[in-house]
Amino acid sequence: MASKYRVLYLDTAPTVGGSVISLYELLKKLDRARYEPIIVVYTPHAYVSNFRALGADVIVWNVYGAQDHRPAWVRQTRESAPVRWLRQTARGSALYHALGFGVLLMRRVWPRARALRRIIAQRQIDLVHTNIRVGHDREGIIAARMAGVPCVCHVRHFEKLNWFDKKLAGLADSFIYISEAVQRSHLEAGVPHAKGRVVYNGLDVSAFAATLDSRRGRKSFNLASDHLAVGIVGRLEGWKGHRVFLTAMARVRTAVPNARGIVIGDPVPYEPDYRSMLLALRDELGLADHIIFSGFRSDMATVMSALDVLVLASISPEPFGRVLIEAMAAGKPVVATDAGAAREIIEDGVQGLLVPPGDVQALARAIVHILTHRDLAVAMGRKGQARVRERFNVQQYVDGVQAVYRELLG
Repeated sequence: MASKYRVLYLDTAPTVGGSVISLYELLKKLDRARYEPIIVVYTPHAYVSNFRALGADVIVWNVYGAQDHRPAWVRQTRESAPVRWLRQTARGSALYHALGFGVLLMRRVWPRARALRRIIAQRQIDLVHTNIRVGHDREGIIAARMAGVPCVCHVRHFEKLNWFDKKLAGLADSFIYISEAVQRSHLEAGVPHAKGRVVYNGLDVSAFAATLDSRRGRKSFNLASDHLAVGIVGRLEGWKGHRVFLTAMARVRTAVPNARGIVIGDPVPYEPDYRSMLLALRDELGLADHIIFSGFRSDMATVMSALDVLVLASISPEPFGRVLIEAMAAGKPVVATDAGAAREIIEDGVQGLLVPPGDVQALARAIVHILTHRDLAVAMGRKGQARVRERFNVQQYVDGVQAVYRELLG
C-alpha cells in the first residue's frame, strides 16, 4: 500500500463561492502525511493563490473565457426559421435539446475528460474528488473511469439527474452530500442510499470566535457608529434573492432609519447585467444612501464582525448556506429563507429566524425584530456560536471526507 495517495480535486466553479471556500478549508486540515492534493481549477479566481500557499499543486484552466463550444454552423442554425418552428412543439423541443446536449458532450465534456485523463496519468493520481455536482463535473467522473481510479463526487447543489447523469452517477464510486436536503435530491433520482453520506461543511471556529476589531470591519464599509448593518453575502445571481433583500430593506428603513444594507459579492459570468439591475433597483427604491455594494471579500471574519444581522434571502432552496455558519461563528443572529438546508443549520427562534422564500414583508419584519430587540440578538448570537462549535466545526468536516477516502483506497 502506498504511504501517500495523490488526490486530484476538480474545481469547476466559475467564481469563488461556498464550494471553493469549503475546498480550501478541507485542504487546510487535510492529512498531508497520507494525501497529496493536486487541484485543477476552471478559472484563475482569487483562491488560486490561497491553494498554492497551502503547498498544493494547482493547474489553472480558463474555460469560462474560452471560445463557445458550439460550432459556428450550430449557432447559426439554432436561430433559423425551421429550428424556431421545431422548438414550438413538445417533441421538436425535446429533439432540439437532445441534439444540443450531444454537441455539448462531444465538443466540451469529452475533450476536457481526455485532458483530465492525461493529468491523472502524468501525476499518478490515486483518487479523483469532484467538487460541485454530477451534472457540473461530468468530465471528472468520465476521466476517473477512463483512468481506472476511484472517484468521489462532492455534491454541493441540488440537481435533477437526466438519463446521462444517472449513468454517470452509477460510475462514481461514492458521494459526499453537504446536507440531508441535497442527499434527498439524489435519493429521489434513484442513487442508492448506501453509496453516499452527509458530511456538513465546516469552518475554523477560532478564526471567527476570536475577539475581532469590529471597528475596522465597519470602517471598511464606511459605517457610522450609530448605523445598524444588515448584510447579504453571496455571488450576485438571481436565485440568491438580492431583489427581495433590497425591497425588504426599503421597509426596514421606515421602521429603523439608521439601518444600512450591505451587499457583498461579485457578479457571475452568466448574469453579467445583474449587478447593474440591482443598482438601478436600489436607486428606484430611494436607497442610494442606505445600501452599500462592496464586491467580493475574502476576509469573512472581519466582514461578519461588522454586521448586526446576516440575511440569506435565496428564493430557491439553498443546498447548505455557508454564510450562515460563518455569521453564527462570529456570534451574529441570522435571518434565512426556510427552504433547502436552512432548517438543518438554524433552529427557528433560537439562533435566528426563518421566513418563507420571496416573502418581502416577512423578511423585513424579521430583520426589524432582531434590530429592535438587542437582548434577543445577543442571545441568538451566543447560541449560534455554540451550534457551530458542536455541529459545523472543520474537524468533523475533514474527518468525514477522509473516512470516505479510506473506504475507497483501502
